[in-house]
Amino acid sequence: MNLRQKIKFFFLSFIILFFLWTVLSGYFEPFFVLCGIFSSIFTLFIFKRLIDAESALSQILNGAGKLSFCKLLAKYIPWLVCQVILSSIYVTKKVLQAKLKLEPIIILKKCKGHNDKSITLFANSVTITPGTLTIDVVRKQQTYLSTMCLMDKSLESGVSEIENKVLKILRSIK
Repeated sequence: MNLRQKIKFFFLSFIILFFLWTVLSGYFEPFFVLCGIFSSIFTLFIFKRLIDAESALSQILNGAGKLSFCKLLAKYIPWLVCQVILSSIYVTKKVLQAKLKLEPIIILKKCKGHNDKSITLFANSVTITPGTLTIDVVRKQQTYLSTMCLMDKSLESGVSEIENKVLKILRSIK
């Protein structure tokens, strides 16, 4: 998108946002009109950051190509959704037990063979899976150290399964 197209896009977006603000608020006093202008401009700056973030993500993923990225999604997303469902069932059973016996643990996992893309996908996949949370990821030379909180020790094997699946899929699309 060249500069002229960007200016047209943001001007049109501003008009639409300001129009919506005006119509939905129903106030036409100068103070509220200024608030609408400020709000519309602020929203556009946030929106611009989101567009820039999307283009940055696409640049990161360009190493794999768009078709390869679609293959990744087609393979990984259904598997991850299944894992989230299974984990949700597990967490629900644990919470509904008569004797609630949770022993949360924090683990430090050495993640070898990862790059920035794969460690990000791994950490986010762990975080969206119920009962697990990635707290921190630190890079030490060629190894990533990932600190995670697990609802109980039995979920540790699931974390390893997620890591193996991420590495397998990302290697297959190269």
